[in-house]
Amino acid sequence: MSTEPDIVLLAHGSPDPRHARGVEVLADHVRTLVPHRPVHTAYLDHHAPTPQEAAAGLGTRAVVVPVLLTPAFHAKVDVPAAVGVMASGSGSEVGVAPALGPHRLLLDAAEELLAAEGIHPDPATAVVLYAAGSSDSEAVATVGHTIAAHPRTGWGFWGVAALDGGATMEQVLRTMPDEVERTVAVPFMVAEGVLRDRMAQNCGRAGVTMVSGALAQTGAMAQLVLERAGSLPA
Repeated sequence: MSTEPDIVLLAHGSPDPRHARGVEVLADHVRTLVPHRPVHTAYLDHHAPTPQEAAAGLGTRAVVVPVLLTPAFHAKVDVPAAVGVMASGSGSEVGVAPALGPHRLLLDAAEELLAAEGIHPDPATAVVLYAAGSSDSEAVATVGHTIAAHPRTGWGFWGVAALDGGATMEQVLRTMPDEVERTVAVPFMVAEGVLRDRMAQNCGRAGVTMVSGALAQTGAMAQLVLERAGSLPA
């Protein structure tokens, strides 16, 4: 029996069932990497299990990994509240890891989605990470900071667009260097859903190709969960 804490993937939740399906795919991938550790899911809203419901299945120790791509409001307010509910409802020792983002492995995850569609590094190809965004513009800006700190080898321009709290897709396209011949968008989303559909519509109007899928289906995302949970070296 493992002496390591259980892992709880705590996601935002969405009225769109595709969100929960994506999170469960991520949880299954994590389970294959650490079959000796219990891996649970919980949602802040819209889906079961709630944090209180998830608490009933926890072992003596657990670490909550917020499945959030930026350190915005939910990471600062809702996650600590949910962790408190899980601790009081289970009697377990419950710790909390940082949100998944910002982190270089999210850029690796984006490259996985590109490679899955046969799109490989090319100096004439620009990549735009398309985020849902947040009213917390500083949180959205962390995506760009991550790109600056961990530049991608062999590609052209990498930038960030957002539905809220950041530059729009149209604004980013106006900043493209002259040498860019092709622009591809990657949905900087945990899972598919209504917001990703909006991104696809915006990309279609702008003449930009958006790759299929979302970050939760990538191996890099599963590795990041484990790193945040303390199972992999930083």
